[in-house]
Amino acid sequence: MRSLSLDAAFFEGLPFQGGIGGGAGHKRSGSMDGESSLFEGESAPPDYAKKAMPADRLAELSLLDPKRAKRILANRQSAARSKERKIKYTSELEKKVQTLQTEATTLSTQLTLLQRDTSGLTAENRELKLRLQSMEEQAKLRDALNDALREEVQRLKIAAGQVPNMNGNSFNGGMQHQQQQMPTYFSQPQQMHYLGGHQGRHHHPNNSHSSLNGGQSMSGQTLNDSMDFM
Repeated sequence: MRSLSLDAAFFEGLPFQGGIGGGAGHKRSGSMDGESSLFEGESAPPDYAKKAMPADRLAELSLLDPKRAKRILANRQSAARSKERKIKYTSELEKKVQTLQTEATTLSTQLTLLQRDTSGLTAENRELKLRLQSMEEQAKLRDALNDALREEVQRLKIAAGQVPNMNGNSFNGGMQHQQQQMPTYFSQPQQMHYLGGHQGRHHHPNNSHSSLNGGQSMSGQTLNDSMDFM
């Protein structure tokens, strides 16, 4: 059907070109230059018909209308170049998409690793905070214990300073009391010796020597008793 329409348009244009003079020739030349005209709008085939024109028809057209055939060939070459550029651009886009997908996969893997590291660091940070709080509490308890021990040591020092004073006072007081009582112990043998000697002179002169010895032994025993008490 396309070949028939092209043939009809081709053969309809031939008598028209031969019967009309200058005006028709001007219109045709204008159509060959690429400008739109009423004749081309009515009888020219569409672009897809030109692209689908067989090689033998195109050869005939090149003999009858070389410029038109040349334009058709140029359009075909331009379409082929456009198709090649499109294929090349599509291939480049596919390569870029593959590259981006690879990079996205790599970034996703890195993101997973970073998230894992972040989770580990967060857990470690939490553990360090808990450990720090525990150390602070231990430090507070240690300070409180040190304060309590310091107060206890101070109290013991004060108590230790008071005890020797009390012992010294009691010891000195006891010594003074013993010294005050010692003349009494020593005075009793002297009184007994005096009384014994006085009675011996009145009753038995021979017993004076024995009384003296007895008084001396009693005084010696009293002195020994007092020394043992000390």
